[in-house]
Amino acid sequence: MLKIRLQRYGKSGAPYYRIAVLPKTSRRDGKPVELLGSYNPRTKELVLNVARAAYWQSVGAIPSDTVAALLKRTPDHNLENGPFNSKVKTRSEKLKHLAELKSKSTKIGKAERQRREAKKQADEEAAKKAAEEAAAAKEAAEAPAETAPAA
Repeated sequence: MLKIRLQRYGKSGAPYYRIAVLPKTSRRDGKPVELLGSYNPRTKELVLNVARAAYWQSVGAIPSDTVAALLKRTPDHNLENGPFNSKVKTRSEKLKHLAELKSKSTKIGKAERQRREAKKQADEEAAKKAAEEAAAAKEAAEAPAETAPAA
């Protein structure tokens, strides 16, 4: 029986995974029957040969839970179209990508949460003050003009 699962590579604290077809009984980093692609969890970059993955599933290979979730995603590069050449990103592209990932993230740090709450309170106070000023201006406009007594 075959499984489609991740093989961990990379430095400690900087994981990088290969998506591979292995016999169910082999060790995690054992010799694969076929490599289907790779996944970098730090950049969320997925490179996958979708056709081969579909073939192995049709033959009876069972994907692990993590790989099943990855197979549902659209890969950044499909290996059917040829080999993957990693593109060197400029600093601005990296920062833009990180900002995009942060916006998608559901986890919010304590400092960020406090910053958002403070901004929300400041916005509410500014809106309240503006409403009070508008009401005062409206009252002043509606009040009859006081005329000076004629001498």
